[in-house]
Amino acid sequence: MGKDKCKFWVNCYRKDPTHKKNFLHPGDTVEDNDDEAMEVDDSTTKPVPLRRRKTHELSQSDGEDDIDEAPKTTLKKSNSKKAKCSEDDEKPGPSGEGKSSDEDTSKPKCEYWEKCYRKDPKHMKDYRHPKQRLSTRPKPTRKLEDGDIVSVEGGFKLKRIGSDFTCTCIGWKTQKNATNKRTCKHLREHLGDVYEAARIGQLPVAKRKAPEPTQHFRHLAVSLLLAHKYDEKSTNPVGWWVSEKLDGVRAFWNGKCFYSRLGNPFYAPKWFTKDLPTDMHLDGELFGGRKKFQSTVSIVKTPECDNWKKLVYSVFDAPHMEKETFEKRQEALTEYFDEHKPQYAELVKQTKCTSKNQLEEDLKKIIALGGEGLMIREPKSKYERRRSKTLLKLKKFYDAEAIVVGYDPGKGRFTGAVGALRCKMECGKLFSVGSGLTDKDHRRPPKIGSIITYKFQEYTNSGSPRFPTFLGVRIDATEPKDADVPVTIADE
Repeated sequence: MGKDKCKFWVNCYRKDPTHKKNFLHPGDTVEDNDDEAMEVDDSTTKPVPLRRRKTHELSQSDGEDDIDEAPKTTLKKSNSKKAKCSEDDEKPGPSGEGKSSDEDTSKPKCEYWEKCYRKDPKHMKDYRHPKQRLSTRPKPTRKLEDGDIVSVEGGFKLKRIGSDFTCTCIGWKTQKNATNKRTCKHLREHLGDVYEAARIGQLPVAKRKAPEPTQHFRHLAVSLLLAHKYDEKSTNPVGWWVSEKLDGVRAFWNGKCFYSRLGNPFYAPKWFTKDLPTDMHLDGELFGGRKKFQSTVSIVKTPECDNWKKLVYSVFDAPHMEKETFEKRQEALTEYFDEHKPQYAELVKQTKCTSKNQLEEDLKKIIALGGEGLMIREPKSKYERRRSKTLLKLKKFYDAEAIVVGYDPGKGRFTGAVGALRCKMECGKLFSVGSGLTDKDHRRPPKIGSIITYKFQEYTNSGSPRFPTFLGVRIDATEPKDADVPVTIADE
């Protein structure tokens, strides 16, 4: 009598001789009634999927050899000590399930699969591996292993505990987020900015480029009326025109574009300049408010940005009418502003000075409001394109320009940052200015070579400014300029 057909057929993995002898498998030969040898055709036989039968489903007649379970795959050891690889031990379904379409099924699967570390070409050629993906996680510039403690500049210590990195500086301690999300200047310097950004889950912020202006204007030669300082002993201000001295960016409008005193263009948005005259030249300041000089400079330097909405163009003169008196120029400006009412421009208010006491009182009011001081103009004066005594400025403090030549180290909460700017005056005198610097300025100070504006009370007998205060970086100056102030004998 013939052998029974193995119920697993092509999916049978049993190799023991007894099972092969008792059951028919694909490729076996059987005897028919004519005693002729026949080969079993398995092409039309549908393979039966594997299924583990429960113990109580076994009948006595099934026998021990008929248990419906797939045999365990025996792993063969490789000659190499580094890794062991075997044939694919996955159980394919009837239609070859379990094998991805992009895998080369002609090679056996590496036993260690994605955990395999062997890189020799022969092993990679003989065995199938998952597709390799390059790691996108950046590497630290300096390693800090688990449990390591590293001392950095300033006496601070960096420590790694597992995946957490800590620092003893105040900047790290004052952060409120989770410890594994904190970072600080010292960690960034030691591990690298890119690594730190990836570690705490922050994408590195690319430096945003200023948008290109829609129109390009060439450098222009600009000559404006500049002021001298007021000296009450030599000038009688009665009858002069008085206005507030604005702490903004001086800007000349030529009918098409704003220009600095150095002739560099300021690219304002079209909606900002749409109401300005195209047939008049204007002299004024781009003004962002009292005590807003630094933010005003930042906006003016950015072409056509939305922050221009925070500025107003404060106009105080008309240079194209230079041969006319100041009163005539003001009449022309008043007429234009009354008719067109520009949205982002205003005419600076001018009042008559009645006495020196009134001038002093006006100055005190402006200073109390956070203003910088006053400007006074001689009546019936012409517009002179130079520094003229027909225009004078009054301030409680003097201001001057200096060039940044270095930095003084910070102390206390600014340890590890800049404490003060080391500056050089026009006369070559060196001094430091720390007052007026914001926290951002301490962390990211003006670059060496920058021209800054500072204010001070007076010069000492050695020529140093007393109580200097940083006001901001000048974008319309290339050289330091000392104030015209008499030297005062005082203790250093």
